[in-house]
Amino acid sequence: MGTEDEQPARVLLLDEHWITRAALRGALAKAVDLEITAEATDCDEAISLLCNADITADVLVFTGATDPAMLCSRLADELPHWPVRLLMIGGDGFPDSLGRRYAAAGWGWLPQSAAEKHFIAAARLIAAGHCIAPGPSNALNGRFAAVIGALTARELDVLRLLAEGCTNAEISVRLQLGESTVKSHVQNLLNKLGARNRVSAAIYAYEIGLVHLDRQRQRSSSGTAPDPCNLASG
Repeated sequence: MGTEDEQPARVLLLDEHWITRAALRGALAKAVDLEITAEATDCDEAISLLCNADITADVLVFTGATDPAMLCSRLADELPHWPVRLLMIGGDGFPDSLGRRYAAAGWGWLPQSAAEKHFIAAARLIAAGHCIAPGPSNALNGRFAAVIGALTARELDVLRLLAEGCTNAEISVRLQLGESTVKSHVQNLLNKLGARNRVSAAIYAYEIGLVHLDRQRQRSSSGTAPDPCNLASG
């Protein structure tokens, strides 16, 4: 996702079990733009590492074994540069009150059943300052509704394909539109989203859950179980 001049996002892993940390480490190792700088077995060790001038982290990935309210309280009390961006895996989810409080910093929650690619995407998004949570029922889903209302049905089609990595020529073929028409749709949706470029728009599509929601509708109509990792943002 980045260029050769960009530094990878730095990740601190927190879980008491080595086998869980190994699984998280193995997944993140596949992303060249993410780097694990340290691992902790409990909250005390994580705080100690983050207070160490030699250890830096852009994202703290922790599991449902850690209470997010307690972790946030400890970080706020003991780190002068709080907040560190947080990604919680499993458990009962990131509390809405904490999500609203730290929305500007970047946080997220994924169910333990989330696919590896969704985990990697979530870490990238949170490192960039975005917020994510599964499902259309989360408290921050008003932004999704606003986007749906602002874009036309065709612009949503274009955004979905753009998020899947399609070029204008490929979108033209898929939607049976002229390439100049596709370019016009792309420019219109960039303006409406306030996105700087196609990459920003693609990230936004994943962030608000457009891609996963669309797949969920397709699978529902075909009798296939829906994707358990439907991302939305605040």
